[in-house]
Amino acid sequence: MRPVSGGYNQIHHGTLIDYLEARIPHGLSESWDNCGLQAGSRQWPLKGVLCCLDFSCSLISEAQEAGVNFIFSHHPLFFKPLKRLDLDVFPGNLLGQALNAGITLYSAHTNLDSVAGGVNDHLAGRLGVIDCSSLIPHLEELYKLVTFVPPAEVERVGAALFAAGAGRLGSGRYSECSFRSPGVGSFRPAPGASPRVGEIGRINLVDEIRLETVLDRGLLAKVLKALHQTHPYEVPAYDLYTMQLSDDACGSGRIGWLADEIRLVEFVEFVKRQLKTTSLRLVGGDPEGKIKKIALCGGSGFSLYKQARAAGADLFITGDLKYHEAREVIEQGGIPILDAGHFATEIPVLEVCSVWCREFLSDHNVSMPVVISQSEQEPWVTI
Repeated sequence: MRPVSGGYNQIHHGTLIDYLEARIPHGLSESWDNCGLQAGSRQWPLKGVLCCLDFSCSLISEAQEAGVNFIFSHHPLFFKPLKRLDLDVFPGNLLGQALNAGITLYSAHTNLDSVAGGVNDHLAGRLGVIDCSSLIPHLEELYKLVTFVPPAEVERVGAALFAAGAGRLGSGRYSECSFRSPGVGSFRPAPGASPRVGEIGRINLVDEIRLETVLDRGLLAKVLKALHQTHPYEVPAYDLYTMQLSDDACGSGRIGWLADEIRLVEFVEFVKRQLKTTSLRLVGGDPEGKIKKIALCGGSGFSLYKQARAAGADLFITGDLKYHEAREVIEQGGIPILDAGHFATEIPVLEVCSVWCREFLSDHNVSMPVVISQSEQEPWVTI
């Protein structure tokens, strides 16, 4: 089948949102964050995607010029509930312009920072930092669900549980995960029961498969509903166990290694070239000293400085360093910090976002534009 060119009515915004939220799970977000759909409709037909860091009125115009109607940003438009909506001032004017044009606004923020292959992994790759792990690994809060199913029905029940969202591990990198083992179940139906197999009033022994899987805690009601709807028994037996799994591939910040030791001053120049920025701020350290173990956090990440120091990093790279934070580093004689800027450390991830969107369209055999914003730039000019 040939790709559908201009087949804008073939895919809706909700289908793309479902794909992005499987690739960049909400469960990786910080509790204070507001990721996901910001404004728009899951029902609108998709015409293309614009990837950016921040929503702005100029971005709406850029999307219209590119012929796309889905803006995928890193930073959310809303962090706090709106008390009023004035369509003449920001953000009301932006919302009005977007909704009038039929443009959906969608964000992946701290979940995109944390996810494997996201902001921090891509920044590490850009800077030649290899063998990375998270400074603070993500801790998944899960349930383990165990149920007991006749062998002939286990595939149907398992498929229903997976469709409801169960069976995902590694922050969504693996799906339809389960364990199955044979055994013998027993039960004695009382008068008034309607057993699928067995006799009323006597103990019955039946062959069953013990089916085990996992699920996010937020999916419990949905998964149990699927279990009750598809399980062949009148009263399905099941167990629930609370679990916590550490996922080193996802989490806050990254720490890894350079292939070779390098002088700090040389590495700073390398970072400047790789991030295409003209302004870096170095706090502490000996410019002529050698470094090899690098910690980093794209955006604003000083909160991870203690973890970077404890992990033995020679340098911590982040953005948005404040005056008193810099003073703290110098007074404590800690590892040096390279403030490479919020914008410069996060803008590279748009390459990843655009690739994921193109893979989504390819999977659906549809051709439409996916573009990275060309109008975004640092919000200030260094003079």
